[in-house]
Amino acid sequence: MRRLNAAIPLMAGLALPATPFLITGTTDDRLRAQDCLAAAAYYEAGDDAIGQRAVVQVALNRVRHPAFPSSICGVVFEGAQRQTGCQFTFTCDGSLDRYHPSDQAWQRARQVAAEALYGYTASAVGQATHYHTDWVHPPWSDRLDKIARIGTHLFFQARGVRPRDFSSAYAGVEPRIARLEFLSPAHAAPSPAPSDAAVAQTSLALPLGPSADRPMKADAAGERLPKTTTPPEFGLFLVALDPAANPDSYLQLAQARCAGHLRCRFIGWTDPNAKVDRVPIPGSAIDAMSFSFDRDDTGAMAARWNCREFPRRNSRECLRRAL
Repeated sequence: MRRLNAAIPLMAGLALPATPFLITGTTDDRLRAQDCLAAAAYYEAGDDAIGQRAVVQVALNRVRHPAFPSSICGVVFEGAQRQTGCQFTFTCDGSLDRYHPSDQAWQRARQVAAEALYGYTASAVGQATHYHTDWVHPPWSDRLDKIARIGTHLFFQARGVRPRDFSSAYAGVEPRIARLEFLSPAHAAPSPAPSDAAVAQTSLALPLGPSADRPMKADAAGERLPKTTTPPEFGLFLVALDPAANPDSYLQLAQARCAGHLRCRFIGWTDPNAKVDRVPIPGSAIDAMSFSFDRDDTGAMAARWNCREFPRRNSRECLRRAL
């Protein structure tokens, strides 16, 4: 099988850049999405951050493609009720029953998932929607472009793929996956009054590293948020922007703030009432974003504006929910 896979040429340089994903929905939905992604990351790529980021990117790419479900848990567990035909092998081959990650490995996988949900993109795999290990050779691999190899996994995208092919909107609602209950309180059956300890255990991992917890007030819309939040860590900037400034100057400001950071995320709001200064960021604040800038550890950069506030000639420069 490895010989057959090696015969398929690697189309280096063809990876279509992925758009940063910004999670929306209630706190419970965001936590379920994070843990579905973390499960895919760990069980598909082991305790390896590079491989995990690539797997997570494929899952998020599928969410945006009309051929796949529009929720993250829906994508990860598609076909899991069948012994064959599941999209992510761990969901139907018994892996969830045979072995469990250590607490430390699980938290590392949740961290990778949280970073992706707050805008990190794995540029090496771009908009890949398929992958497999190099010891199998599924029939579909001959019909797609092989664009990356990471560890023992090969990644593929559709031939002639275009950015507009990823046109599906994220549903923002995540199903409960009972099979993840042993790993994730967010997937446990609902109880009438969850304890403070249970809520604290399901807090979204900080996208760029841990910090001291502090209490958080409910937002104006009454959205239910975790009981604890954390200030932004190294490489994450939450900024109030001058609404009267030239919107192109936001990019200059972001690049200046990100100088010296290998990986950086800059989020800005022109409405001071919408700006937050702690993470996780409520969905209402994400929807009110005016500008975002991302740079990953390969140097790839992406800047996007709220096009309701600041129309752009190129729609690819628009935040997805601000078109």
